[in-house]
Amino acid sequence: MNRTKAVALATALLAGVVTIAGASSASADFVPQSRDIVGVGSDTIQYALNNLADGATIGATFTSGYNLTAGARLVSFNALNPSVPISNTTAIHDTITLKIGTTPIVRPDGSGAGKATLFGTGNNTAVDFARSSSALSAAEVTGGLKAYPFALDQLAAAVSAQGTNAPAAISAQQLVSIYSGAVTNWSQIGGQSGVIIPMIPQAGSGTRSFFEAQLKTANGGTAVTLASTVVEVQEHDPSVFTAAPNAVAPFSIGRAGLANATSLVHIETGTASDGNASFTAKRAVYDVVRGTDVAKSYVGSLFGTSGFLCGSGAQSLIEAAGLKQLAAPVDGGVCGQQYATTTGVTNFTVN
Repeated sequence: MNRTKAVALATALLAGVVTIAGASSASADFVPQSRDIVGVGSDTIQYALNNLADGATIGATFTSGYNLTAGARLVSFNALNPSVPISNTTAIHDTITLKIGTTPIVRPDGSGAGKATLFGTGNNTAVDFARSSSALSAAEVTGGLKAYPFALDQLAAAVSAQGTNAPAAISAQQLVSIYSGAVTNWSQIGGQSGVIIPMIPQAGSGTRSFFEAQLKTANGGTAVTLASTVVEVQEHDPSVFTAAPNAVAPFSIGRAGLANATSLVHIETGTASDGNASFTAKRAVYDVVRGTDVAKSYVGSLFGTSGFLCGSGAQSLIEAAGLKQLAAPVDGGVCGQQYATTTGVTNFTVN
């Protein structure tokens, strides 16, 4: 597959997605402290963890995060360097120092890369948890990882806000045809004439693995072999549509609602999780820890059913990052419930 990098950020209306004023993100990496609880991984939920750690100004009101009163400091390193524009290649795979006295590592970019720091040959004891926008893989289950869901996201197929020839709706089956190479022009599925450029996130992205699972489901349970025309891009980079207005790519609706993703529109697609033809693809997002660490106090105080991420004080911080807080088991949900298999959350009850 080809690989492109973002070339410029665009500004245009994002139809169907509400931008949440005041959503915050870390503007620079953290200076390590001895009391840090360190996480790496998914781009999809990095802003939620930043809010949950340090709080956020939502509208005109500041809501405090975990670090205000906790005896430890929650630190979540972004998937890309937050001090560098996403269009700059130096934002990807630079080095970060996780804890005092540790050797710098290459910044993990995406869910898979984050979880890989918790087990096997990539195990790094300076990482305490990984952010993930997909359920555990078979290898991660075998490696002893445990996943704790806390929020709901939805995946959509995104197209350019300007210049696209895509139709007003794309079905999951049509996406199978696009990504397999059977359909190559928007005119073949009800749009105007224009060569389709199918895009997919980088290897190891949780959004990519989730999207490929949706394609497999729509293809009758058979994995879709990606066509040679599929272009690999950095996940959730809206500027790719500036250079390729006839592109289509999977995109988190929650992530798209943030201020740096305003150059695209979304078309609901994925699995029929609501039993309707519009195919909205719901997914839980998780914090993942080693099985050997589940008894450590930070796991329960942060990620467990009675932890901070499932509490009432976290709801507005999660929503400010474009997600919905999952309800706790006492309210009929699964927030903070431990998952140790490849079967992810199917109960999407939210607060």
